[in-house]
Amino acid sequence: MAEQEDRVNLTIDGRPVSVPKGSVIWAAAQQLGIEVPIYCYHPKMAPLGACRMCFVEVEKMPKLATACTTVVTEGMAVRTDTPQVKKARQGTLEFLLINHPLDCPICDKGGECDLQDFTLRYGPGASRFDLSKRHFAKPIPVSEQILLDRERCIACQRCVRFCQEVAMENGLVMLQRGFRTEVGVDPHAPFDSTFSGNVVEMCPVGALTAKSYRFITRPWELRRTASVCGMCAVGCNVRVDVRVDKVLRQYGRVNDSIDDGWLCDRGRWNLEMINSPERLRTPLIRRDGQLQPAPWDEALALAARRLTEIARRDGARAVGGIGSTHTTNEEAYLFQKLLRAGLGTHNVDHFHGNFPAPREGALPWVWTDSIAGLEHASHIVLLGADPYTRQPIVDLRMRKAIRAGARVFILSPEPTRLDRLATGVVRYQAGQTGMVARTLLRAVLEEHLTRGPYAQARAGELPTRLKALGKASAKASGADAEALRALARALATAKGAVILYDERATREPTGATLPSDILDLALLTDNFGRPGAGAGPLLADNNSLGARDMGVLPDLLPGYRAVRDDAARQALARAWGTTLPTEPGLSYDEMLAGGVRALYVMGADPARHATPEQLARLESLEFLVAQDLFLTETAKRAAVVLPAVAYTEKDGTFTNTERCVQVVRRAMIELPGARADWAILAGVAKAMGLDWSVASPADVLREIARTVPIYAGASRRALGAEGARWPLAPATSPADGAPTDGTARIHGTPALTWAMLERGIEVSDEEPALPRGRGEQG
Repeated sequence: MAEQEDRVNLTIDGRPVSVPKGSVIWAAAQQLGIEVPIYCYHPKMAPLGACRMCFVEVEKMPKLATACTTVVTEGMAVRTDTPQVKKARQGTLEFLLINHPLDCPICDKGGECDLQDFTLRYGPGASRFDLSKRHFAKPIPVSEQILLDRERCIACQRCVRFCQEVAMENGLVMLQRGFRTEVGVDPHAPFDSTFSGNVVEMCPVGALTAKSYRFITRPWELRRTASVCGMCAVGCNVRVDVRVDKVLRQYGRVNDSIDDGWLCDRGRWNLEMINSPERLRTPLIRRDGQLQPAPWDEALALAARRLTEIARRDGARAVGGIGSTHTTNEEAYLFQKLLRAGLGTHNVDHFHGNFPAPREGALPWVWTDSIAGLEHASHIVLLGADPYTRQPIVDLRMRKAIRAGARVFILSPEPTRLDRLATGVVRYQAGQTGMVARTLLRAVLEEHLTRGPYAQARAGELPTRLKALGKASAKASGADAEALRALARALATAKGAVILYDERATREPTGATLPSDILDLALLTDNFGRPGAGAGPLLADNNSLGARDMGVLPDLLPGYRAVRDDAARQALARAWGTTLPTEPGLSYDEMLAGGVRALYVMGADPARHATPEQLARLESLEFLVAQDLFLTETAKRAAVVLPAVAYTEKDGTFTNTERCVQVVRRAMIELPGARADWAILAGVAKAMGLDWSVASPADVLREIARTVPIYAGASRRALGAEGARWPLAPATSPADGAPTDGTARIHGTPALTWAMLERGIEVSDEEPALPRGRGEQG
């Protein structure tokens, strides 16, 4: 009944529709598939009603109404195609075209321009204006990446309102008045936002254009593919636009639960890596001290033979592998499988933060809430993190939370772009993030600020926990002690607080217990297990979490099952048709310290992070295989170099920082001479004599769904257009936000039941049809 009361029933062009209370007419028309043209309106910003293009006729209203500002009411009758509406739209378009240049053939927006399209559909057939149009010097740069053609601007104000309302920065402003109105840059606030590219995408005409795309191609020449950005751990949904063999741009693709429809400039324009002429195009083998081109079969055979020989001669622990945080889940899974099942070693790891082993079933490196959940938080704490530069769209979501009333506290050694919007800012000495966390936890325990069922159940343990914190103090970290105590009190009374830290802070001298301390801080203050309350790390790369999920760790099998867990290890060994060692392998640092004689490196560059001692050990290896897009510092030292492809050239899945598994789709052909990482690994396995029967990433995902419990039921079809957060099968506890009704919810819909999975019902790998734009490929 309450749900019915929250909806409004109306008719549009005689067709009934029910929409949420508070919706505007335009949104209701969209639900019916009825086009109401708009220029100034954007669904992610407040209505403005400036362009007067969306006029509709509403029964019992004396004048035409703007569909973007008029809120629907029960029983409302709307018409979008009456003579009065058509005449009003024609008048608006004729007015806009008075000074708009007729340069569509050379305009970058031609072919995807709303003014061009709406003029064709709703505009007058001819112009009555026969005087000279106004002209400006063109183009003028408004930022390093964006150019402005002022005569094309229709003053819709989308760009200005995005800067002020969404990004909450004053980069672009409206200058002058009346017919002289134009977009300009605030002289006191340069337009240097990392979100600036969104104004190019939302501009309905060709006024704002990207330097990197200007005069490069035409929209109808592009192949458009729905995929996922590979530039950071947020996993924004994107549309990859490709012409022939080059990625020309990435545009945002709305996924409200992750990116809210926005995209940062790094994801939009940092495409040089994909298009670089420096990419490897052929395998290389070291002969006479020099890396020389070689056929694929020879390179794969040499890598397989030498790795196997060293493992047999010196024992499996003499061989190791360093995996990647950039490759897909399928490739990470095959990589650790090659090391474990093919070479018999658990010496597999990747460069990552220092996270402790699972405790009481909890994974300290997992964000217990979600990106969208930030909007429900009353308090957000950033500890040693700067999402503006590392995970930009998370920063943008925090700005949205601030607009909704959230209080943000930033604890950081250095200033951040978000400082000016924060409720509180606390500075401390670099490298002391862990000490600050322990100081907060100590304040909660000393002042008896604990609350909630978790704290009550462990009341007897709290004195011991306080004692274990030792001499944690604000003085040791250089932070303001009273500010930290005030923050501890705020957390203890918050309606819902989210506490986030950067993964790299765990590698600081005081960061060894940071993940556990932050998790305890959330649990003991009852900020856990509901939207807008939780804790966790902000990871660095596009598949940082996926690498961990897939078992690219020396002590944990895929799905975070301990190597020493006999039942888990034996079950995986049976699935693979092999036996597995009982003891954990060597870590990343231990392998680089000289623990192995041969090393297989995929999609990583340990030489870049190495200390002088580690670099010397890397150079002294008996055999080194490097698999990458470029001749990295590590590859330069390798005996075999295998050229891989970029994320836009292959299929697979990524898992983002909030554990959402999403489908990555191939948007272009592979670079000639290079291969996808999964195909290279399958080739090495074949050369070793392993029977993997892997023909595509979908085959690997099916195996992952069978062998990795938290990915049970995963398929490209089940993940669909927006992905799903693991565990895909129901959890035993609602603490992680998973449903408890026996249903794995995908896109919020009961899609797979645990009973179905137990009965072994086949789940199709075919993807559902995705919404497509002009020229977009599924």
